[in-house]
Amino acid sequence: MNNGRRIGLMMIITGATLWGLSGPMIQWLFQHTNVSSIDFLTIRLLLAGIFILAFLLIKKQNIFHIWKHPKHFIQLIIFSILGMLGAQYAFIETVHISNAVTATLFQFLGPVLITIYVAFEQKKFPASMQILAIITALTGTYFIITNGSIENIVLSKAAITFGLLTAIGFTFYTLHPVSLIKECGTTIVIGWGMLIGGIALLICNRSFGWNQISQTFTLQTFSMLILIITSGTLSFLLYIGSLKYLAATETSILSSIEPLVAAIVSIAWLNESFGAYQLLGGVCIVLSVIFLTMPQKEREPTFSTEQI
Repeated sequence: MNNGRRIGLMMIITGATLWGLSGPMIQWLFQHTNVSSIDFLTIRLLLAGIFILAFLLIKKQNIFHIWKHPKHFIQLIIFSILGMLGAQYAFIETVHISNAVTATLFQFLGPVLITIYVAFEQKKFPASMQILAIITALTGTYFIITNGSIENIVLSKAAITFGLLTAIGFTFYTLHPVSLIKECGTTIVIGWGMLIGGIALLICNRSFGWNQISQTFTLQTFSMLILIITSGTLSFLLYIGSLKYLAATETSILSSIEPLVAAIVSIAWLNESFGAYQLLGGVCIVLSVIFLTMPQKEREPTFSTEQI
């Protein structure tokens, strides 16, 4: 194994682990503070956006060229509000209402929804492996929601609604900015998307106040907040960096450890319990993503959760 590949593997495994940890940490924060989902997301988007754009400035990259063309401007605003803000809010609300593992698994439905969308758009029937992925994902979703019995739905209607919105939101998050990312770069688009989404939420959230929020946190919970923001941002940067050394297919498969990490941490740290069929459902959803990364008979696009 050469050094470049070793570095790439370390980066993607570390990044996926950090993202897997962020869900349980967010859940812990909600359990130990009175901060709302909207207030938390406002802080997270603003600080993460500033962090990423500052990182690019330190690397002497021009972060303002994206604003030179009206087409880019409009596309960026739509992505920031409907993509970044919409997907993140649905994910955070799912964590708040249910738990981190459920939110992470609903997020993993994104690539399957993308496959279905692309099939309709291209008016082309999905390949056999893609059909298998879709069936596996639907089966997994059924098990997560019902724990194997349709008469015993274990998730609330709100959790199911926001969970499905998470999957839809991350699908839009992936598909909408494709052309913008090709022209301007992934990191710049994500950085501005976070900052604009945070500013929009700050404007709409009139009850938000820094003084009021600061009184909500103790030293311990504030430290956790900073850790969540830092780990989530580093997770993204590590993934982007790993693509220099690894194929996208490899990173997709390795990123599947995210729900595994979230499940282990939730059970060991937060004392969460999951039914046997729910755990089986989680395995099914992870397998569906792996199926999508497998070679097809024809060259067809595959999608990973990390694009999301």
